[in-house]
Amino acid sequence: MNRVVVTLVGKDRTGIIAAVCNYFAENDINILDIKQTTVQEYINMMMIVDLEKCRKPFSEIVSGLDVVGEKVGCIIKAQHEEIFDVMHRV
Repeated sequence: MNRVVVTLVGKDRTGIIAAVCNYFAENDINILDIKQTTVQEYINMMMIVDLEKCRKPFSEIVSGLDVVGEKVGCIIKAQHEEIFDVMHRV
């Protein structure tokens, strides 16, 4: 399994989750877990996804998520799970 942590932060509006999920579906990326919090007009979402069946290199997925983020007015970041774990150790 090739797990990646994807985070999204921005001002909430209709279609954000649909845009991200459509991008994942188009690229054979499976969402394993998703958590979303909305505080007033702001959205914060964290997803664990599996890139095992995705045929694009990781760098291309990151660039594609940047484009999706621009379209929906959010910042979307992706990190390999191992790197995320190391960065967030206490």
